[in-house]
Amino acid sequence: MNPLAQWAAYAASWDRLLSLIGIEVHWIILQYVLGFPLIILIALLIHYKTGNKHYLKLARTLTKAVGLVFAVGAATGTASEFGLVLLWPNLTEAAGRYIYFPLYAEIFAFLMEVVFVYLLVFGWDKLSPKARIAVALLALTGAWYSASMIVSVNSYMVAPTGIVAAYNPTTGTWKYAQGYPKVLLVVPNKIVAALNVGKLQSLGMEVVGKTGDAVIVLMPSKIVQRLAWEAWNNKYVKDSILLLVLNDAAKSNNALLNTPVKVIVDTILVRTVKQVGPYTVTFLSPVYPGSILHALGAALTVSGFTLLGAYALKLLTAKDEEYRKYAYTAFKFAVYFSLTAIVIQGLVFGHIMGEEIAHYNPEKLAAMEGTSNQILSLSRLTGADKMMPLIIYGNPNAKLPIYDQIPKNYCYLQPRPGLQDCRPPLIIHYIYYTKTGLAVLLGLDALLLLYYVYRGIEIPKLILEANLASPFIVHIVSFFGWATREIGRKPWTIYGIMTVDVAHTPNPAPPALVLLIALYFIALISALGVAVWKLIYVPSLKEEV
Repeated sequence: MNPLAQWAAYAASWDRLLSLIGIEVHWIILQYVLGFPLIILIALLIHYKTGNKHYLKLARTLTKAVGLVFAVGAATGTASEFGLVLLWPNLTEAAGRYIYFPLYAEIFAFLMEVVFVYLLVFGWDKLSPKARIAVALLALTGAWYSASMIVSVNSYMVAPTGIVAAYNPTTGTWKYAQGYPKVLLVVPNKIVAALNVGKLQSLGMEVVGKTGDAVIVLMPSKIVQRLAWEAWNNKYVKDSILLLVLNDAAKSNNALLNTPVKVIVDTILVRTVKQVGPYTVTFLSPVYPGSILHALGAALTVSGFTLLGAYALKLLTAKDEEYRKYAYTAFKFAVYFSLTAIVIQGLVFGHIMGEEIAHYNPEKLAAMEGTSNQILSLSRLTGADKMMPLIIYGNPNAKLPIYDQIPKNYCYLQPRPGLQDCRPPLIIHYIYYTKTGLAVLLGLDALLLLYYVYRGIEIPKLILEANLASPFIVHIVSFFGWATREIGRKPWTIYGIMTVDVAHTPNPAPPALVLLIALYFIALISALGVAVWKLIYVPSLKEEV
């Protein structure tokens, strides 16, 4: 199997590539908006407690950096939003209709960031030490508040609230024959009255509860995603799979037969969200806790290693003795911060998210671990597959899901263009293990640097030079982690509910236009690079920052 060709075979390959570029450019910048404010806050607190002006200088330098990246990040974020609306209109419509709250609340988070980031940038000299600390805290709160909103929506797309997966790790068996994975739905009684409930139960539907005006069910995702396809392709009940499960009285109701499927789907989804909670439905995604922790951990890790690389450069080039002391203080801080961030990120946050993926996205776990005979599996080659049951499930006797046992058609009732293979692309196995290997190297590098700075030993020039690459490597790690998450849930846009072909626009742009827009994103990130060079790096050569 060609893993790259498998990934490209899903629907909307060009627009998926454009979204990948646009969102990744935004994420490159966003990580600093999430990470630097915490470093600024810590540096200001250390300065307030110790009076060490090196930390004040560090905080001021990073405040300038946040001002730059936030401005360009706002531009890339706006461009990415327009891209999502235009390329994936059905997904946008569904989000606005059913899971709107965190997207709405994110507006206020953005305004909070604007106010306090730029108050810190432009009001620095007018703020007292305590006021700077307060403003830095509020800027950090705005940034993390924004992240928590966006990640909740993304988490819902990865694992909707109420999803029940199709794998039993104790027995090592897939449960597709029983209709899994299944989606939690709340079906109003007026719709239940038209259905042949016995027929639906024979297809895998489970009744799990009742409310005053509705029945709570677990519906096979095969059926749910088919209804989503029919709804956004303007089908009517008389042409729908619903016709197969209507009772005799409903089949003779012409008004019902000529009702758009979208009306039925909308009624069910609105009632489901109302039952779960319109303000909490995305935050109750079973993968949300690990997702927000891992996103913030990635931002802090990237920020820390970027700082480490920057001050390694200053230690190599600085000539003024006092400036070298400042650079060493900042470098030492970066070593402690980076090591702490990457250890917590890998051993705690990463583990939490790994457990969540194992329980709620087992197909993705099978692809990540490369449990397929169709490729060269790095986990088998390194022996990691022997340790994973204990690490992931806490049970050495548990069994990893076998990729080759996943039916290609587990997500659909009928194949469609771009939807012949429901399995996640195996390319994420190589992406994931490359990311993990590079992260381990970064951790070992930070541990080695800790030895030097803790003992006060002069750091060899070769090691400092090697660490000039750490900002680039940590970005590769972060990008590959994000790619594992996003590519790994294909062909789903919303796992168990909506596939990529349904979310996609029916009028996609030609490849040449996609390339033009991609160049725009690349130009934006290049503009940021030039700004950082001229406003931060060049002054640093004069030892002014």
